[in-house]
Amino acid sequence: MYPILDRYGPFFLYSFTVVMGLGLAAAIGLTAWLEKRAVQQAAGQRPEWLDGLLLGLAAGLVGGRIGFVWANWPYFQERPGEIGLVWQGGLSYHGALLAGLLALRGWAAWRRRPVAIYAGLLAPGLALGSAFGWLACWLEGCAYGRETLPGLLAADLPDGFGVYGLRYQTQLVGLATCLAALGALPMQRRLPPALLFWLTLLVLSSGRVVVSFLRGDTVPILAGFRLDTWLDGLLSLIALAAVFVKIRERKLLASFVTKIDKVV
Repeated sequence: MYPILDRYGPFFLYSFTVVMGLGLAAAIGLTAWLEKRAVQQAAGQRPEWLDGLLLGLAAGLVGGRIGFVWANWPYFQERPGEIGLVWQGGLSYHGALLAGLLALRGWAAWRRRPVAIYAGLLAPGLALGSAFGWLACWLEGCAYGRETLPGLLAADLPDGFGVYGLRYQTQLVGLATCLAALGALPMQRRLPPALLFWLTLLVLSSGRVVVSFLRGDTVPILAGFRLDTWLDGLLSLIALAAVFVKIRERKLLASFVTKIDKVV
């Protein structure tokens, strides 16, 4: 756990801020490269995608902080002055994802453009940014694992209060699931944008469901399960249903085109 990388007089350089900043830069760079490649291959340009991305990031930052403060309200109720200190760490993945997607949807509707095209373009960046998020948590000590017995997934790690114990390496497991989601990147040219987005969300959410059973940090419990388990499970089901729908639509479209070709 390395929450503070350096100190400059009264100012601290927080690892969470540095890693998340690098993650955002990497996600934007990856998206720009994918868009440039699409243009070169005459796959259709998505103009002003950076505007939609920046709006989604800004909304995600606000939504992520609101979600984190809500989930840890007893702590912030006693320390209201820390609510706005985002650079010290503390963002809710679900709050950031929901706020970012809603902002992107609203922007696309305002610009009268199909949101699926932009969601597909931004999907690899979402997976890459999530990977940096897990790395930031590994340095910050958030999303720590519960105590366990010696094994491949266990290591001597601290909890959020700096107390060491043999714990699951939840942050590294989460990082691995994000890298698995990035495995769909080579198929980006062959997959419809909407299908690419839902596949990425399916892998990310399913991985988070697995990780949630290994986590030891405190979150609200609903019917015996962690709240994030319920949320990620719901996202997984929605994404899975959307994938089936998109695959079925694609097959029906291919069948329709084949019939038209035969008639012609």
